[in-house]
Amino acid sequence: MDYIVLDMEWNQPWPGSPSAKKVLPVQIRGEIIQIGAVRVSEAQEVLDEFQILIKPKFYRHLNRRVSKLTGIKESRLRDEGVAFPEAMEQFKAWCGEDIVFLTWGFDDIGILRENLQLFEMETAWIEKWYNAQMIFNAQTDGSTAQKALKTAMEIFGIEATRPAHDALGDAYHTALICARLDLKRGMEEYTQALKSHE
Repeated sequence: MDYIVLDMEWNQPWPGSPSAKKVLPVQIRGEIIQIGAVRVSEAQEVLDEFQILIKPKFYRHLNRRVSKLTGIKESRLRDEGVAFPEAMEQFKAWCGEDIVFLTWGFDDIGILRENLQLFEMETAWIEKWYNAQMIFNAQTDGSTAQKALKTAMEIFGIEATRPAHDALGDAYHTALICARLDLKRGMEEYTQALKSHE
């Protein structure tokens, strides 16, 4: 079994803009524009990585805030981005079988599920996932407060070597944190961690 540490960036239309008024077949909180993922082995070694840019189909105008935060420009998505279904084929093939997803927070898998449903694609393969932040909290200070990735890195003394708010950069730093956690125990105790979070 491999752990796939996943991070994504997505675009949200400006409230009141023509894009925001679009009625989509599935309600989405944002349209994914970048996926970054890092494979961590069962022995908790950081292995290979995956990154892809996605050309948005529904929210084609990049929200200025999203562009500023991520450094991604509309022109780059036009030139380098691939259609979402193609991106998913590549990502799923890279993930392989017998995987568990780890994300920093609760949003990423929900947004991914919404985008897959929007394109009428299967979602069963992403159902096995854990919020690494919950495992981190349970195994460090026991708090239930949300922690920024940067804070967790500081607690573990991990130097930032990749850009923040870049899907692969954030996935890589999350993978370094995950490699220092007892992931097996964290997964066994996850339900309890969720209860205390609530």
